[in-house]
Amino acid sequence: MKQAWSDLKSFVTVAMVILLFTIVIANLLGAVLSETILVLVTNLMTAVFTYYFSKAKTETTEYNENKGE
Repeated sequence: MKQAWSDLKSFVTVAMVILLFTIVIANLLGAVLSETILVLVTNLMTAVFTYYFSKAKTETTEYNENKGE
């Protein structure tokens, strides 16, 4: 958890999971939230996670190619 505060990718991942968890719990407890909010948040999470995790693989590959490995 300590790494999540120093690394932007980890921080955003933890924050998005907490946000989704909060929305789901609020819906279970009877709060009136639109289904659209849940769809928007899950789409945003998908976009952010795809960007961060595919970007890391690309940078590693480019680094290894430049290094000759």
